[in-house]
Amino acid sequence: MSGRVAIAGVGQTVYKRRHEDVNSGELVRRAAMQALDDAGLGMDAIGLVIGGVAPDALAGLNHMDLGAIARPGIPYFRVNTGGATGSSAVLAAISWIASGRCDAVLVVALERMGHASTSQKVFNSIFDPIYEKDISVTTISMVAMRATMLMQDQGYNQRHWAELTAKNARAAQHNDTIDRKRVFTADEVLASPILAWPIRQLEACPMSEGACAVVLTAEHLARDRNVAWIHGAAGLSDTYAMGDRIHRAEGSLVELHTLVESARKAYAQAGVTRPSEQVDCVEIHAPFSSAEAMAYTALGLVGDDSGPQFADRLIDGSERIVVNPSGGPQMVNPVSAAALVRIVECALQVRGTAGARQHDAIRRAVATGQGGATQFSTCVVLGADRP
Repeated sequence: MSGRVAIAGVGQTVYKRRHEDVNSGELVRRAAMQALDDAGLGMDAIGLVIGGVAPDALAGLNHMDLGAIARPGIPYFRVNTGGATGSSAVLAAISWIASGRCDAVLVVALERMGHASTSQKVFNSIFDPIYEKDISVTTISMVAMRATMLMQDQGYNQRHWAELTAKNARAAQHNDTIDRKRVFTADEVLASPILAWPIRQLEACPMSEGACAVVLTAEHLARDRNVAWIHGAAGLSDTYAMGDRIHRAEGSLVELHTLVESARKAYAQAGVTRPSEQVDCVEIHAPFSSAEAMAYTALGLVGDDSGPQFADRLIDGSERIVVNPSGGPQMVNPVSAAALVRIVECALQVRGTAGARQHDAIRRAVATGQGGATQFSTCVVLGADRP
């Protein structure tokens, strides 16, 4: 990147299944004001506002961003890449600042899916309507297929999925942005009903609402402040047809080609050549524990055949790299904001301001975003040191 960019301010509302007493504009205001106050800036310093809102159908509200996020007199546009919406918006903001178009950008991601009764039906309609309709592909069944592929190819088992879920639940107990914290053991996960083998009910992420905001600035506005520097950022898109991604040279569904390439490009910008040694913390956009496991290899944290061993170390606490210290989207998943939350949580860690969920010696952190049927991927590398 030609110009240095930093995350100077962050803000989050509480995430819950449904915000009954707060409208969309108020949710946005709460997150945005937190981020602006954190950055020490007013709206007069903002040269661009970017709204991150996933498909309108999720919330059943058409163009809710125009009334809730857009500000009169300030350039504005909306980004929508499904679950990767929030991180895609950050990539756009980085481009604007690094190219010199403005000095500060406010990014706000908003999710209101708890207000619609059709959200799951929308999720189940994201797959190809012609060639894949006969096999009844749904969000859950596609996750299940990938989980079984990982079990067959890399040696994971159902206990891994349950233990990783319990690990994330334990981490979430320290996260004050989660309204209703889920507490359970691996045995309780394994005893919960099967949704689509091997995925069990307690492994599935909850429906969540809320808003998340960040203020990104040019270098001169970040001096003498406790900021998280953008060391590298990249994103890729792919075909949404799952069948086209089953067998190809770039890898199968579990190799996450777009995340592999996004990470490769972001690492190159950041000067990361040995991620397993140079990365301290990772926030993986993974609404299911098997999706988290897929990212271990894609991010270069492990080799092709050592994922289960890495998972074992995460489970028993012996692994140096911290994965999803917030609990991750498996514990709370406001779709439009989920990938931005990953970036915010990494920023908090490298700044040392994560509160009860803070881990020691976090100097470099990686945040991922996954959208659609994982055809959208992003990777952002943040650091405590100026690049």
